[in-house]
Amino acid sequence: MQRRKRITQISLSVISKTRFFSSSSIKPLTNLDFPYSKATDDDDDEADPLYADVPKPRKDKSERKPYPTPMKELIRRAKEEKVLRRSQPCRVLEDPPDNGLLVPELVHVARRVHRCRASLLSGLSRIVHHHVHVHRCRFCSEVHIGKEGHGIRTCTGSGSGSRSATHVWKKGRASDVVLFPKCFHLYDRAVKPRIIHDERFTVPRISAVLELCIQAGVDLEKFPAKRRSKPVYSIEGRIVDFEEVNNGNSETAVTSISTATPLQEDYHYSTEKKSLKELSIETMDSWFEMVTGVKELMERYKVWTCGYCPEIQVGPKGHKVKMCKATKHQMRDGMHAWQEATIDDVVGPNYVWHVRDPDSSALDNSLQRFYGKAPAVVELCVQGGAPVPDQYKSMMRLDVVYPQRDEVDLVA
Repeated sequence: MQRRKRITQISLSVISKTRFFSSSSIKPLTNLDFPYSKATDDDDDEADPLYADVPKPRKDKSERKPYPTPMKELIRRAKEEKVLRRSQPCRVLEDPPDNGLLVPELVHVARRVHRCRASLLSGLSRIVHHHVHVHRCRFCSEVHIGKEGHGIRTCTGSGSGSRSATHVWKKGRASDVVLFPKCFHLYDRAVKPRIIHDERFTVPRISAVLELCIQAGVDLEKFPAKRRSKPVYSIEGRIVDFEEVNNGNSETAVTSISTATPLQEDYHYSTEKKSLKELSIETMDSWFEMVTGVKELMERYKVWTCGYCPEIQVGPKGHKVKMCKATKHQMRDGMHAWQEATIDDVVGPNYVWHVRDPDSSALDNSLQRFYGKAPAVVELCVQGGAPVPDQYKSMMRLDVVYPQRDEVDLVA
């Protein structure tokens, strides 16, 4: 009896140790997509904030984009707003920019973003003029930077099946490098935040970054915006403006920005002679500074995107124009399924394949999994002589040794 009891205790101890080792000591193998790479620890990659793998497109484009904010948090905010509306049917909105006023600490950020955007566009056009070649597919949105187009078969455009998904390249422009999606311009974001369907041809569409700068405080003569000196009221959820109209002009002067920030003044440095390397470094700095500023503006100024298509709108609400042609648009009568936008929706990174040696032969389709990617702006500036940014070194797979074509089958 004692012997059987002893055997039972030993068995239980062995089982408990096995469970401990299986849960704590045995670690799953990940990041196997980096053949011929240097030996790195998986925990170091996960802990490294600069680590980023090659971005992969969505498997099913019919699915809705993921929500940046969890749905439970959105429901909680809606309930709090409903309770506040019932407790105070008539109230003055205190927090800008919801009350129609500017956020004072973000005015200089909007000016900086506007200046960096102009500097970025000017720098890209000058780099392309220095014979850094840009290619674009005739049938899809694929872009490649190099002396000749790559041979990777990823075309999804018209007739791609008959070409075995091979791209048909044509000469690209600086506008193909960075994507600035357009949205409707709002004259009064507080009182009239939505554009209806009948106004789709009368309201101008401008770049979402430019519209974000205008709503944050940049004044442009071509795209006027109403500035207030007093906050608006919310009466049972409806925004009402009781501000007095002076001399028949509804635009009140605010301590604001002069309209003397046109794009032409930002190009005053274009006459200076700079080397290709200096121009590439300056352009890349403008890109990172613009993206950082846009992120800071989006924390206070709302930006919306459709959950199924690339449409975007800057303002308190999305527009009501029936122009969605994505999945399930018949159920919505062409209306967009608005949700919170991310930085990639406002400033499209437009990832392209990284070319280590521009003078070498075109990228081979059989070596596709060994190549890295980078935003087109970064790839263009790197080929122009700028140093590789730390946050894109892992994505560009600089530590991967390309095998020869006859060695591909020998790689695990």
